[in-house]
Amino acid sequence: MSPYLNGIMLISSVLDLLSVDFKEGNDQPYVLYLPTYAAIAHYHGKHPGRTLAEVVAEAEAYAAADYPRLLARGARMTDAERRAGVAKVARLTGLSRAYVARVDLRIEHMRFFTELLRAEGRSVGRLDGRFLGWEPDGGLEHMSADPSYSHILGPYTAALNQYVRAELGYENDLPYEILSGATHQAWSYKEFEGRAVSVVNDLGAAMRANPHLRVHIACGYYDGATPHFAAEHVVAHLPIPAELRANIEFAHYEAGHMMYVHEPSRIRQSADLAAFVAGGSGSG
Repeated sequence: MSPYLNGIMLISSVLDLLSVDFKEGNDQPYVLYLPTYAAIAHYHGKHPGRTLAEVVAEAEAYAAADYPRLLARGARMTDAERRAGVAKVARLTGLSRAYVARVDLRIEHMRFFTELLRAEGRSVGRLDGRFLGWEPDGGLEHMSADPSYSHILGPYTAALNQYVRAELGYENDLPYEILSGATHQAWSYKEFEGRAVSVVNDLGAAMRANPHLRVHIACGYYDGATPHFAAEHVVAHLPIPAELRANIEFAHYEAGHMMYVHEPSRIRQSADLAAFVAGGSGSG
C-alpha cells in the first residue's frame, strides 16, 4: 500500500478476515456480529419502543466486555452465567432462548438470517438485513438465496448496461458480471498461507510513513457481510501511534453493504465523501 496519498475511502470494508470468519476456535465473529444482529432485529420489530441507537449501543457495550468474556469461559461457565448470557443474547438478537442455548451462544451469520423470521416463512438479507425473502422450506439451516442480492442484481445490471452503452457509447459483447465467482476462486492468497488474510499492518505502515494520510470508513448498520463493529474493532488495533488516530473517521448509515441503495443514506454519503475529499485537498 502506497503511503503517498492524501486519503483512503473504505466502504463496507474488511481489513482482517479473522474478524468475520466463522471458524472453529475463533469467537471473534460471534462477538463482532452481535450489534449487527441487534440492528437487523430492531428493523424487523423485535425491539418495540426503542430506537436503533439505543439497541446498537446496548449490543456494542455487551460485545465489548461481557460477551467475549463469557464465550472465553467455555465449559467453565456456570449455569447462572449461561442462563444470563442466553437471555441477553436472545433479547438483543430477537432469537428464542432455546435457539441461542442450542447453538451454545454462538450465532453464525447465515443461520441468523434464516432463523430470525423463520416462523413467518421469511429470511432476511445478508448484504442488507432490511430485505426480506420467502423460504420454500421452513427447516433450512441456511436461506436458499440472499434476498438483498436478488433484489438488486437485475436493476444494477440493467443500469450499468444502459450507462456504458447509451451514455458512454461503449460497445463490447462480453457479459458484465456484478460478482464473478471464477475470479474469486482464482484469486491467490499465497502470501497469507497459514494465517488469516489481513492488511492491517499494511495500512498501519502507510499511516506511519505518511502522518498526513487520512482514512474514511463507511459502514451500514444492516450490513451482514462486513459488520460495522468488526471494522471498528480492527481499526482500534491498527499499529499506529495515538496521535495518528485522529486521521481516521467513521460514517455510519441506516442501510446495508451498499448503503447507497437507501436514498437518505446515499444523499448523506455523497455529502460525507465530498467533505472528505475537500478536506484532503485543502479546499474544505
